[in-house]
Amino acid sequence: MHWGLPLVLSSGLLTLSNFPIVYGSSHEVTTIAPASMGTVPQIPLYPHSLKATIANIDSPFTMPLVGEAINHASSVWQVREPYDTVENWYVHHMEQEGYHLISRVTHGLLFAKGSLDTDQVGINILPLSPSLTDYQFLSALLPVSKRPAASYIASASSVRFIDVTYRAWRYGSAKISFVLTNPREIASVIQVLNHEQVLPPALYHCAADFGQGATLAIHFRNGQTWQVTDNAACETVHVPLCPPLADSGLTLYHLIAKDAMTHL
Repeated sequence: MHWGLPLVLSSGLLTLSNFPIVYGSSHEVTTIAPASMGTVPQIPLYPHSLKATIANIDSPFTMPLVGEAINHASSVWQVREPYDTVENWYVHHMEQEGYHLISRVTHGLLFAKGSLDTDQVGINILPLSPSLTDYQFLSALLPVSKRPAASYIASASSVRFIDVTYRAWRYGSAKISFVLTNPREIASVIQVLNHEQVLPPALYHCAADFGQGATLAIHFRNGQTWQVTDNAACETVHVPLCPPLADSGLTLYHLIAKDAMTHL
């Protein structure tokens, strides 16, 4: 167990470390970037916290918090409060800063904000005694690539019709094929496609894949056809001329499911 000794009194907002720290081996190196290299989150500091002498709390979150991201680590802080009090205080105050709780594990909290959860903060909280607690912040800011202009559909009116093949999120479910010709239905699909953002590679993950998803053949009035694939298990959409897009909340998949029920 680590026993930190308080050295410096502080209050207000904590800015994470401005000094670069390098982790890794000869094969792979990750840099914990200084503030000048990216946005440093302003994290609320627990009232009457004192800076501790230990350098790091290594569990449950470690550096880098997220690979392929700008990572920062704070100093270790100490407060004369029970562990549960500190933990509950941060659950409340991080929500006030615009973060939502992703995970609550033993001695740790993980928060995120942003449309794709690209701004993440992990808090390691270490109980030293019933009334003494150390804690440390780790943060990661994931880069989001700009979507190529050529991957947008300029106008829904440029689309003649859309051939759709849809499979529900059930094991063994059959594919449903139908055609969208109604301008309102076409416009809704194009609006969702144009709204989706490039998925940061570090956030790529997949649930059990039963083949759920959809394929769309978008037929334009100029004779061109785009093939679009919605992989619902991975919450991604593949369109021409673009890296994978994030189908946040399965927005496109649910829209296609609604259209499928209409066209049965």
